[in-house]
Parts: sequence; structure tokens; C-alpha cells
Amino acid sequence: LPLDVSLDLPKVTIVGDLGVLIENHRGLVHYSPDRIVIGVGKGQIAILGRSLEIEEVSKEDMIVRGRLGSIQMET
Repeated sequence: LPLDVSLDLPKVTIVGDLGVLIENHRGLVHYSPDRIVIGVGKGQIAILGRSLEIEEVSKEDMIVRGRLGSIQMET
């Protein structure tokens, strides 16, 4: 098994400043056009920016689009 799966860690893929893919998430904690917080195994991932929107969500993956400013891992 991949290390991120076996250790219950999120995998974050950033596409420039236009979007981010979060794999192995635990759900949405907070949503606004300038801040999205996503639950992960042992904390949260906060995405800050402008015109943020959730483009796609599934049981394990979430895609956020918009003008990214920063991404923070909060434990």
C-alpha cells in the first residue's frame, strides 16, 4: 500500500494558484469564498484565497478551485 494510505495521511496536489486536490479527506469543516477548511486524519487543511469553490467531492477526494493564496496544515 502507498505510505499515505497506510498511515491515514492526506495527499495534497496543488495546480499552480488555480486549484488543489485533497485525497483521503474526512469532510468539509468550514466553507466561504475566501476560506475552506477540510478535515483530514489528524487535523485540518485550511485553504485561503479568493473565489474559492468546491468543484467536485467524493468519499475520498475533494477538488477546490479559485485563486489560491495559501494552504495550511493544522494539527
